[in-house]
Amino acid sequence: MKSGKFWLAVLAAGVVVNVYDFVMHGMILGNTYKSMPEVFNQTENPTWFIVGDFVAVLVFAWFYDKVYASFGGGTMGGLMYGLYAGVLVSFPTWIFNHLIFAGFPYGMAWQITLLNIIWGVIAGAVLGAIYKKGTVASAA
Repeated sequence: MKSGKFWLAVLAAGVVVNVYDFVMHGMILGNTYKSMPEVFNQTENPTWFIVGDFVAVLVFAWFYDKVYASFGGGTMGGLMYGLYAGVLVSFPTWIFNHLIFAGFPYGMAWQITLLNIIWGVIAGAVLGAIYKKGTVASAA
């Protein structure tokens, strides 16, 4: 059973990355996505993006728990974990999307790669700031 600090860290990081994704993908890149309906055709309920971010953070935190000794706690430990995990997950995945999906712009592949690495750094920093492996959340 995971500690209360673990679940608090997951909740906090989930909220933070949902705000980040809304700003970056919804507000800043939203019009870019809309201008390419042949590539970015969203027909699903956007609530799934929110759920997806929380699930992603849960998996991200679960793995952080497993490799915690390599990075340690605290904001810097979590940040470094997030950097490594972000690169591992995002590169070259998004670059290959340019090669696989017709019309997927090469420049956008790099933008999304970098945005996802930043996502990992932010999520990792939040997790590291809150979660300390082996500690129990106080009852108060």
